[in-house]
Amino acid sequence: MGQETQVRRSFMRSLLRDKTANTIAISAAAMVPLMAMVGGGIDASRYYMAASRMQAACDAGALAARRSMLDDEFRAEDRQVGLNFFDQNFNDGMFSSTDRTRDYASEGDGVVTGTASGKLPTTIMGAFGYDEFELSVSCSAEINISNTDIMFVLDVTGSMNCPDTNIAGCVNGNNNNTEVANSLIVGLRAAVVNFYDTVETATSPNAQVRYGFVPYAPNVNVGFSLPRAFMANTHTYQSRVPRFHNVTTFQPYSDTVENLPKVITNLGSTNQSDYRFRNANNNPNASNSTDAALCESLDGKTYWVGPEQWQVLSDTYTLNVFTTGSNNDRAGCRGRVRKLRETTTLQFRDYVYCPVTTGVANQCGSANPTGSPAGWETVNLSTLYDDNRIMMPTGTSGAMEQLTWNGCIEEAASVNSATWNPVPNNAFDLDINLVPATEAQRWKPMLRDAVFRRLDSGNNRQLSNRTTTTDLANPTHDCPTAALRLAELDRGEVTTYVNGLRARGSTYHDIGMIWGARFISPRGIFQADNESAPNGDAIGRHIVFMTDGLLAPNVDLYGTYGMEWWDRRVTTNGSTDQKARHEARFQAACRAARQENITIWAVSFGEALSPELVSCASPGRAYEARNNAELTEAFQEIAQKIAALRLTS
Repeated sequence: MGQETQVRRSFMRSLLRDKTANTIAISAAAMVPLMAMVGGGIDASRYYMAASRMQAACDAGALAARRSMLDDEFRAEDRQVGLNFFDQNFNDGMFSSTDRTRDYASEGDGVVTGTASGKLPTTIMGAFGYDEFELSVSCSAEINISNTDIMFVLDVTGSMNCPDTNIAGCVNGNNNNTEVANSLIVGLRAAVVNFYDTVETATSPNAQVRYGFVPYAPNVNVGFSLPRAFMANTHTYQSRVPRFHNVTTFQPYSDTVENLPKVITNLGSTNQSDYRFRNANNNPNASNSTDAALCESLDGKTYWVGPEQWQVLSDTYTLNVFTTGSNNDRAGCRGRVRKLRETTTLQFRDYVYCPVTTGVANQCGSANPTGSPAGWETVNLSTLYDDNRIMMPTGTSGAMEQLTWNGCIEEAASVNSATWNPVPNNAFDLDINLVPATEAQRWKPMLRDAVFRRLDSGNNRQLSNRTTTTDLANPTHDCPTAALRLAELDRGEVTTYVNGLRARGSTYHDIGMIWGARFISPRGIFQADNESAPNGDAIGRHIVFMTDGLLAPNVDLYGTYGMEWWDRRVTTNGSTDQKARHEARFQAACRAARQENITIWAVSFGEALSPELVSCASPGRAYEARNNAELTEAFQEIAQKIAALRLTS
């Protein structure tokens, strides 16, 4: 046993003296701080991952809730949208978290605030007395709009007077000229003002937001927005030329009482028998009915006595004019006569209905004699633009009459083509950046009272000239409310403008889009106003194009391209290819606008969304609204998407 104890002591001494054993002790002692360091890193990473994910979920919910709001009112359904988005991004128990809370609220100022919290259990750090982390985040979102130009291109054709409760039954909208409380035009006015409110609520104080309007029907009223230099001085209208001729008349200047002969040309005869009329039955006191009737038939007749012309004013069968001679021929014909003087006067003869060019004399075979009244040669459109009035020889019997210009225009020269991709050369009307330099490129004033539908006696359209004394009818012409260029408008100005919109006429989408694009383009005639904002930041450009129906051109009315059956600036025959060509032109205008980085939002109001509208709109920017309430919702969504949502914290 003693030996065993000795051996054990020797082993312990050896172990104490053996330095290689120190590594074990050192390693054991180092494990504690190492575990704290590694465990802290792992749990800290888990914490930051969980906190970041919770913050992202909070932000997503706040953005979604704000986008869901129709105005500054925060509804229960808006809160639920925010909660749903939070849950999709941070579900209950994610990262083993517990006690999750989240909520969204708003103080009515358009800002949505959110909060979220939870607890994250630790792993390794639990050995050091740290059992969990507190998770807590906050967020808020508001709509903040930067520099933005918004051009409303609005269909104000006759069908906009249809009630939104019976759109399908309102077949012929052009005849609905009376608004009712729920007319589509009434809903449009409300939707535009609501749109304005949504955008203005979201506008940054330093941003510029401008609004413009182009109401359209068969034409647009843009003339008063154009510089004078871009309006034409001459133009050809489907009008009429008055023709005059010299007419010889005889005017009375003296009269006397004469015995009239039985044969009127014998007046002046020295033979008394020429003046004796019969009486009856050889009785000087009895009338002869035949000769009495002969005498009375002379009234109003003219006759010559040598170089002089005379006219019978009145006549009376008279007995016993003669007291001698045969008893059968004692009656006479007493008449008042007057001598006439020859006079030549210039008188209206007829009209020649034909294409007439201002400033040119003797058109369409008029060849009026010297001394004729002033005609088309005196007409110069440059005199129109001072007071919007001009004298033209279109009145009754060729009289000069004063015509008033209402601001609607005929387009610049076009190309008669079926293909519009690409746009043909010299199709100046489809150049949304056109700056006119020639008469062909300039815009022309629409003068409805100078234009006539050239119909034949059977009321059929007639392409050739027509000569007649008949006053042919002027065409149908509906000039919308004057367009409004981009400007910073207040709510009252927007309300006043849309309340002035009236619904009339047929639907021509192409002319509405052409001028909506011209008004908002950063190039072209309004470049100086549109290319930059005062703060130097970029400008977002948007066209909100609203129509309540399909394109519906009419060959007989007077529109931007004249009367299409007669002028044929768009079609080859004035009829069968009209709609297809206007549709192709509409798509060309849409492409031109998009190429200027203008976003097009298209809304079909009361009609199914057509493929043509979808094709015109920017991707994902086409909407369908079946009634007034849905139009307001569509405009709300567009306004919210135009306004850029941003996080404020």
